[in-house]
Amino acid sequence: MASINPTDQAPTTSLTMPDIYPRLAYDDERAALDYLGRVFGLAEIREARTDLGDSMLAWLRAGTGVVMIGHANESVHQISSPQTVGKTTVQMMVYVDDIDSHYAHALAEGAQITMPIEDAFYGERRYEATDLEGHRWHFGERFADIKARGGTVPDGI
Repeated sequence: MASINPTDQAPTTSLTMPDIYPRLAYDDERAALDYLGRVFGLAEIREARTDLGDSMLAWLRAGTGVVMIGHANESVHQISSPQTVGKTTVQMMVYVDDIDSHYAHALAEGAQITMPIEDAFYGERRYEATDLEGHRWHFGERFADIKARGGTVPDGI
């Protein structure tokens, strides 16, 4: 993702989905959809949205990955928002292009940073943030990708 603005990304022309992808539960999935696009740059696959009247399902892309978001549903699927259960139950791992710009944008949009940006011993620059209902997001960029775009990485890590 070269740009954090999801409207800058080319429209999705295929509904090809990965063989596995998570569904995250939100008490307010419409607010989550806005937040995930605006703050983290996830791009909605608009032709896949399902409006269910008082709730909705939406699919978002980050690079080659997909995440489904929907209303917390304890009667059918038995999934809850972290806001309801009082703790994070999943951590989403997302690789992005230009982690420093991604981090700066998330900060500017008011993201709740739970781990400041840093270089990790295993070869990536990363940070973590918690979304508006408590799902944890780990964003990273591999050192090899940073070097390929002309960036610098620390020696000896």
